[in-house]
Amino acid sequence: MERPVRHALKSSLVNSASGRAANNCPGGGNMARTDDSPLVERLLMLYRQVRSAVARADRAGAGTRNAKGDDVKLFDLAANDAALSFLREFQQPVVVDSEEGGRLEIGSGTSRYRFVLDPVDGSDNWARGLPLSALSCAVLPVDAPLHPDWVEAALVGPLEQDTPLIALKGSGAWRGSERLETSKQRNINEAMISVELNHHSPIPGLARLMAAARGVRCYGCASRALSLVATGTTDAHVDVRGRLTAESYLAAARLVIEAGGWVVGLDGAPLAAPESLTGRVSLVAASSRELCEKIVKVLGDEGY
Repeated sequence: MERPVRHALKSSLVNSASGRAANNCPGGGNMARTDDSPLVERLLMLYRQVRSAVARADRAGAGTRNAKGDDVKLFDLAANDAALSFLREFQQPVVVDSEEGGRLEIGSGTSRYRFVLDPVDGSDNWARGLPLSALSCAVLPVDAPLHPDWVEAALVGPLEQDTPLIALKGSGAWRGSERLETSKQRNINEAMISVELNHHSPIPGLARLMAAARGVRCYGCASRALSLVATGTTDAHVDVRGRLTAESYLAAARLVIEAGGWVVGLDGAPLAAPESLTGRVSLVAASSRELCEKIVKVLGDEGY
């Protein structure tokens, strides 16, 4: 693969809504604070490579199983291979933690960054043609805990679109030239809430929350569900199953935080930091502190 030069990458970014090239930076002219970020540049190129590989791969082909026991499809493997191949193009050492490939050290010398990667989050959705899957990638200092507060750069890239969502710590969250903001909704009875129900029967606390909300959705893709909170499309996302692993939520949780939202554990305390990609958590993400606290209270009243 020919290594693209930096200027060529930026000038080739296209706003999917308008078809116009962005203003020479990942978020257009309003994103000058991230314009010179090598992390943002690397994430954007990674997204393009993975998206291309997935588009060429067989949606139906079976692969193997990963360390969590989940089925790995051929397009998962193609996406993971494309990501690793791309990162090897940069002659800089990095550590990669991938859902499909486990931990891998790339390059020689001391690594500064750790890429936490789910090449295709929402694999079952993609396999069935549902437009709810994404590349999820979070970049942290190499020895940092697996926690959104430590994420320095994040990308959630929908596979069926061509404009990813990007966050750079302290510089906001962006989709093209649009700076993302949560809805700031405060009340459950006015909130559109997504929940994850896969392999889970809702017990009373969650059922009561679902009944009280203005509307409830279920997407089967954590990174996309959280991203919808960051964009203000939905007002909260709740996953009480104790099944989430870091590669699926780290990047999108950073998006929510940079967009002005809140991400906590079910008890309202800071989100737990699992030791590896096999560690599992539950979470509440909300557009405002007030809504987050109200959701936690409803869940807590039922003994979560």
